Order: sequence, then structure tokens, then C-alpha cells
Amino acid sequence: TSYRRFTGILFSVVFTLIQIIQISIGPKTWFPMAILQSIGGFCFAGMIMTSLAYLPEICEAVGQEKHSKYTARFTAKQFTVQALFLMLVGGLSYAFGISNNSTYTARLAMGLNAFCIAILFGGGWHKYMPSRPASRSLPEGKQNCTSVVMYGLKQNFRTAKSIYRQYKKGLKWFLLAEVFAQSSVGALTTLSVVYLHDVVGLNTTDVNFFFLVVLLGTIPGASLAPIVTKRSNPNVAWQISMVCLFITIVTGAFTLGDAPNKYLSFIWGYFVGLNLGWFYPTENLFFSCVLPKGSEAEIAGFRVISSMILSWLPPLLFSLMVSHGIDPKWGMLAMAGFDIFAAFLLAVGTGKWEDILLESGRNEVQGVDIQDAQDVIQ
Repeated sequence: TSYRRFTGILFSVVFTLIQIIQISIGPKTWFPMAILQSIGGFCFAGMIMTSLAYLPEICEAVGQEKHSKYTARFTAKQFTVQALFLMLVGGLSYAFGISNNSTYTARLAMGLNAFCIAILFGGGWHKYMPSRPASRSLPEGKQNCTSVVMYGLKQNFRTAKSIYRQYKKGLKWFLLAEVFAQSSVGALTTLSVVYLHDVVGLNTTDVNFFFLVVLLGTIPGASLAPIVTKRSNPNVAWQISMVCLFITIVTGAFTLGDAPNKYLSFIWGYFVGLNLGWFYPTENLFFSCVLPKGSEAEIAGFRVISSMILSWLPPLLFSLMVSHGIDPKWGMLAMAGFDIFAAFLLAVGTGKWEDILLESGRNEVQGVDIQDAQDVIQ
């Protein structure tokens, strides 16, 4: 339909209202707040899906090289604002004398969060995110809401089959790699807290500062992404970023436990951030280039599903290993192994970059001549 922008606005409004309600979080309200948090997670996934649908259109408008710089800037700004927000909350909680009260600090953070996103979501959707026409026409007699939903579900099924059968060089392998890569990266924050606290010996303040260092490391990492992409292509650059992230995680996991100074972990945190800053913009650029025209919003939903479908597995493996007396460093290795497996899938499954672009119908983003690319495939 033509309601992509409206869907994004609706999810954003509900999400913002949930953040406002959660200012009242406390020991007596934790259960309803947990329910609201799950609803907020659903809305957040909807916002991500809607926003991702714009990336391929930006790539088509400006070309792959410029878009690689844009995705790097998006990531750098995102993590910069996260770091500034973390410092703002920490500074204000200390100034107000509530830094030792987690409930008051959480309420302060939620209040600042609601204020900031109300301004940024409002300005972003109103001024910068345009409405888009429907990607395909609905059949006659299927104009009501129920028919649209049922037709959409049938279209999802047809799209899933076409991804498997027709997009065998790029998109299929991107989504498969996304399943494993995002499950590892998503678990990194949670499992790192356990590892840093139980093995390295960092206290709560140290862990907060560790993640601030990680956020600061993502900024130069985002600048590294377009450099590597320009010298190779988004597929190879994303594979290298995952291999480097694997090496970084494993190196820290197997050395920090015996380190003479626990604060050496901050150096590790910086390099973790460097690799994450490289990982995200390259991932978005790859997605922008392999997504077939006319299916931007739909396949953005497939990407969101892929990123979440195995998110429970690395934490479960880590918990099982630790609960059976296995050293946590092996749990970190198991988590990082999902990254290296994702890189392996791309290395053995994807085709040449020119073939991937031709398959998706976006070969013009790199300036590849259609006839030349067809000759390559023949």
C-alpha cells in the first residue's frame, strides 16, 4: 500500500507514549512496565522495518559509493548520540544526587528519552521521510483492511519462495547470514556484562564506562566502513568485519581473565566498538544493494525477522555452558562463532558482486552496464 510513512509514524507515536508511561517505573510497577516494554519492542521493530525500506531507494538515487558514506554517517551519528545520552544521564544523576538510586536514575533516563525522541521522531517523520507510492496494485475487490492483510500474507509466502528460487546469489544468503550475525552481535552486550563482572572483575560503574568506550570506538569504525567497501565491495567488506569482530571477541575472552590490570578491558572495548562501527553500515549498504525493486518494505520485514529469529540461542548456549561449570570464555567463543559462520555462509554462497547487483535489478547503483553483466552470467 501507500501507507509506509503512516505506518512508521503510527509505530513511533505508540513507542513514544510507552516511553512516557514508563517514567513511572518502580518496584511496584515493574510487571506492567515489562509488558509495555514488550509492546515497545514490537513497535521498535516496526519502526526499524519501515526505516530500512528507504535505504535501497537512497542507494538507487545516489549510487553505491556515496551511499556507503551515508550509511557510515548514519551509524556514526547513532552511536555518538548514544554516547552523549549515556554521559548526560550519568552527569545529571550525579548532579541530582540520585546516581546510587537505580529507580530514580531509570525515571530520569526515561524522561529524557521521551523528550528527545518526541522531538527527533516528530521532526524526522514530518520533514525528512517522504510518503511513497504503493509498490503494486491490489486486485479488484481486495481494497478493504481484511483483504489487504490476507493478500499481504499470501504475498509474503510468494516472496519467501522467490527469494529461495530466484535470488540465489545475494539476497538469500544475506538473510541467512543476518540470522547468525545479528544473533551474535545482539547477544554481545548482555553476555559481555556477565563476562566483565564475573571474570574480569569490573563493578557496575566500570561496566558503564566500558560501554561508553565501546560507543566511542564505533565512531572511527563507521569511518572505516566506506574505505574497506570502496577497495572491495559491500559483501567482502561485511565478511571481513565479521571475521575481525570474531578475532576481537575471542582475543579479549581468552586474555582478559588473566590480565594484570582489569582496566585493560577498556582497550578491548574500544576495538569491539571499532568493529561494530564497521559492521553496521556495511550491513545496511549490502542490504540496500541486494533488495529487489518494488519490495523494499516487504523484504525489510524479512530482514527484521531474520535478525531476531535466533537471538535467543547465543545467550542460551552461554548460560548452559556456565551453569555446567565451563569457563565463560568458551561461552564467549560460542557466541562469536555465530559471526564467523555468517561470514562463511556469504563466502561460499554468494556470487560475484556484479551478478548480485544484476540479480536484484540494482546494477546501476555501481554503474555496471546491464549487457556486460548479462555476458558475465552467460
